Amino acid sequence: MARKTKAEAALTRQKIVQCARQVFSQAGVSNTSMEDIARKAKVTRGAVYWHFRNKSDLFMAVRADTGSLLQLSHPTEKSPLRRLELSLQNALQRLTGESGTQETYQVILWKCEFVGEFSPVRDDLMLGGENFVQEVAKLYRTAQQEGQIDPAVDTLLLARETFCFFVGLLKLWLADTAAQSFRPQASPLITQYLQQKQAWGKHALTVSRQKPKSNS
Repeated sequence: MARKTKAEAALTRQKIVQCARQVFSQAGVSNTSMEDIARKAKVTRGAVYWHFRNKSDLFMAVRADTGSLLQLSHPTEKSPLRRLELSLQNALQRLTGESGTQETYQVILWKCEFVGEFSPVRDDLMLGGENFVQEVAKLYRTAQQEGQIDPAVDTLLLARETFCFFVGLLKLWLADTAAQSFRPQASPLITQYLQQKQAWGKHALTVSRQKPKSNS
């Protein structure tokens, strides 16, 4: 058999990744074997192992192919809270409009047990989450400086709250396959969540200005 060219090998690898995502999404990671993926991709089991050491390595390739939803977009937006809202809405739009993204996050949030060989995958996901938290904390610090949120709030804790809110929302969005509750309300929930932060910030500023100054 003739040796494959680099281009052909790259196409085979991409096909394996795409088929793995589909099988993981349908059956779950623990119920999927490398042979199942090879059968779906119409390649040999050896071809799968030629490109990927094991199932966790293939899973990481699936995730890398999709990219992370937990990242800030709209770098030219001057308002930090508005930028955060646009970033979260953009992630939601990707989840809604891209079948591959939806399949990948269905696997990450619902159909994978992060034990054994998948423990490093969990650690990598947590690192990505922590990076997102740090970026959001920077936005909140800027919002504080601009008087958009409560000046006394701990911006790192607030960023962690936002992370929990958004990951929980994504998970519930994926579970709502009938689109009866969370899917139609996810976008307004994001808007309301950040509007509340701004409203509380304005209230805190108003209260602080109304406090009588102590006589020295």
